[in-house]
Amino acid sequence: MEKPNQPTQAKPCKSACPTFHSNELFAGGKVVVILHGGREYQLRITNANKLILTA
Repeated sequence: MEKPNQPTQAKPCKSACPTFHSNELFAGGKVVVILHGGREYQLRITNANKLILTA
């Protein structure tokens, strides 16, 4: 049984998945904007050094 607040491991891709290092993606900042389906999403690094995605 999983403990709450524990991250789960993502299943590996069957083929090569694009991989991004967060330090390259964020380029020294704390927020990046992702455009998807005509909407803007913000991916941010929290004070606890976790990632959170919001619409």
